[in-house]
Amino acid sequence: MLRRFVLAAAVAAIAACGDPNTGVGIEVIDAHVVRVIAAGDHEGAKYQRLAVQLDGSLYRGEVVELEWDGRRALNENGFLSPGDRVLLTLTRSGSTRTYTIAEIVRLPSLWPFVLVLAVALIAVGRWKGLASLAGLGASIAVFLLAVLPAVRSGNDPLLATLVGSIGVLVVAVFVVHGFNRKSVAALLGTLGTLVLVVGLAGAAISAARITGLGTEDAIFVFVGTAGKVDMPRLVLAGVVVASLGALVDMAVGQASTAFELSAASELRGRGLYLSALNVGRDHIGSLVNTLALAYFGGALPLIVLVSLGFQPLSVSINSEEITQSIMAVLIASIGLVLCVPLTTAIAVALADRVKRA
Repeated sequence: MLRRFVLAAAVAAIAACGDPNTGVGIEVIDAHVVRVIAAGDHEGAKYQRLAVQLDGSLYRGEVVELEWDGRRALNENGFLSPGDRVLLTLTRSGSTRTYTIAEIVRLPSLWPFVLVLAVALIAVGRWKGLASLAGLGASIAVFLLAVLPAVRSGNDPLLATLVGSIGVLVVAVFVVHGFNRKSVAALLGTLGTLVLVVGLAGAAISAARITGLGTEDAIFVFVGTAGKVDMPRLVLAGVVVASLGALVDMAVGQASTAFELSAASELRGRGLYLSALNVGRDHIGSLVNTLALAYFGGALPLIVLVSLGFQPLSVSINSEEITQSIMAVLIASIGLVLCVPLTTAIAVALADRVKRA
């Protein structure tokens, strides 16, 4: 049953993606580098002159000479070698065809790491590891099949994300941890905290005057959808998604703690609640630090740019990008802290009912 579920999720996710080389007004062709003709510096910028063979389209097998430079070739990691796969964009002017290297094909290089993750999860986690893989696949499918199409078509991004998040939570909790009282406690604790996170994030976005247009990517989304996407609510949806994993982790940990303490001792009611809460307090510190480091690790290039002093510090630290990152860390951290007493209370109530039964 689980194998069929995972297979169905994978097939649905792939089908939802469609042709990966299809874009709006863009024709993309697979190709590979045959040889490097020349390499050097041109007015301080590195470049390569390459012979590239087309692997797709009606002109498959044709070899063209192209130049590869710009921001992706600023260091040796951006240089290309014979055999490297690339994606070309094609523009036509009458009978003239012009090709440009749009991007290096990078994703296949990550498959060995995907395999290592799968082997490690199954070897260490056994059944739970296999179930977590199924949960991961289902979560990705939910966002690809439900959330993304809804946002792209102009529907409320927050509503779409919340509905998708509930689906992800149900799958992540029940598939990985089984259908039992402990899972119910974790799910209810996460959902309750998620409501608080949405309220706090909405207030913070309004107070900080977040427009959702602080980056080039966000502007492209707004322009590409002809303004149909509510950008502040998209920021709010992003905070929800970013908080979700840590909240589930905290809720499952607290629910497990409460049920294990209940089973291993005579603790009930207030005593059980306080003991489980003490464990949660230790968990809070490490998870809040992990969350902050993850956020600021992703924003590290931006932080380094701020430190270079191209703009006055007062302007840089008040930019929407920096403020939005700090806001996301603060809201997610508040959610983690509040998740502990809420989930613990629910888990203790359910654990006491088990003992009375």
